[in-house]
Amino acid sequence: MTRERIKTFLLLSLVYISLFLTRKLWIEMPYQIMPLFQKEEISSTNYLFADMIKPNKYLLNFDNKNHTIFFNDHNNNLWTSTRSFLADVLSSDNIKTEFLTDEEFSAYNNMKSIVFYFPEKFNSYLLARSLNIAKPNSIPERIPTIESIYCYLGRGEPYVVFSEGKRHLKVYNLNIDMKDIKDIVNDIERRGDYTNYYSMKEALGIDNDIYIPINMSKTMPLIYVENELDVDDIDGIREIAEAFFDKDIEYLREIIEGNGSILYIYDQRVLKIYQNGLLEYFHPLEAPVRERNLYISLNTAAEFLSQHIGVPKDLYISKIEEIEAEEDLGYRLTFKYRIGGMPVILGNPNIEDFIQIDVFNNYVRNYKRFMRKAMYLTPFNRMDNSSILSAFDIINMDMNYELLEKVYIEDNGLSIEGINREELKDQVLSSIDNIALAYLDPCTKKKEEKLIGVWLIQVGDGIYAFDVYRGNLIFVRNS
Repeated sequence: MTRERIKTFLLLSLVYISLFLTRKLWIEMPYQIMPLFQKEEISSTNYLFADMIKPNKYLLNFDNKNHTIFFNDHNNNLWTSTRSFLADVLSSDNIKTEFLTDEEFSAYNNMKSIVFYFPEKFNSYLLARSLNIAKPNSIPERIPTIESIYCYLGRGEPYVVFSEGKRHLKVYNLNIDMKDIKDIVNDIERRGDYTNYYSMKEALGIDNDIYIPINMSKTMPLIYVENELDVDDIDGIREIAEAFFDKDIEYLREIIEGNGSILYIYDQRVLKIYQNGLLEYFHPLEAPVRERNLYISLNTAAEFLSQHIGVPKDLYISKIEEIEAEEDLGYRLTFKYRIGGMPVILGNPNIEDFIQIDVFNNYVRNYKRFMRKAMYLTPFNRMDNSSILSAFDIINMDMNYELLEKVYIEDNGLSIEGINREELKDQVLSSIDNIALAYLDPCTKKKEEKLIGVWLIQVGDGIYAFDVYRGNLIFVRNS
């Protein structure tokens, strides 16, 4: 009898261990295989929701003359190390706060610190919820939306600054441990394998606090991509259709159009996969939605993404828009992603972005997806031997400055007659809203598509992509 009980105990132990290892394997496996798992095995919605709200740019200030910018956090865990004490900042009842003027805050980057920039203005309350704070303190009330978070890492008492535009809320009297993030930043400074950035105000003497490199110490990896969806693999496409409708293929109406696009229809739900790899899904709302809720909508989107093909590792929200469908109220969430640590933009004007999802609280009405994945034709870290131009080089090229000047004059309705050219140049350069390294995906090939390294310069509503090696303009789109 005792022997049988021992056997039963051992069998139960093996089952529990198998479940634990399955869960661990699921967390570590790449997103491409997510459709193979059932709903119960998908990683939690809370994890995905938290992962949506993350920075797309990191400014590290070592001192008043030494700065650098990262566009990803693969190797350093900067954001991961900061999340824990940010949770303390947003939940503590002992904090003190004060607003800083824009002039006061502009001097803060001269001290050892790190600034996290987000691609979209985020609701402060949602940031708190993403950090698992059910009842945040007064910070979300004092600054309801934020674009960046500044963390002081120097000697003395720690403090944090939440910013939106020219509004800066300093939070101090904090009982937090910032040792982990300090150690990481100190280690990066000690290694010295980074590109130095300088504020345009400091380097060019203009009214613009954007940081740009004068010289580049690194180049960019050669990366080739292919479509995530292989339209020619009909069995794989049918598996995706079954996952979307939660029905066997024999219950779905399949239509193959003359141009090669494939449609699947069930009731009023429609899934269409285009020849170029674009997927589009439509599902009528199951109930009226007369009041929108962003927190519910983000969680719905996270759950939907996790259950339909899956979530690429470097996916992040780039835009949140309020939308209406007749009388129903919802949000359009646009997602971008990174390859090789760099953001990617699409060179096909007919494809709006990588993932776009229209969500109305608990319901997803429309979903578009055009994902690409890296191909390992060459070692992933192989570098192009050519020298990369800096952002300073790009804007100093006559043809590029003339373009920026023309855009500024047209946008502001100026007449060039009798205008002071030096003053105009300062105004043109001060009008630049953002400069960043990225990859441009031309979207001309289903596979073996070489990504092009570009400097993205945003001015007003336009984004201009300049080749990082030749400096010429190769792409323009609205922001």
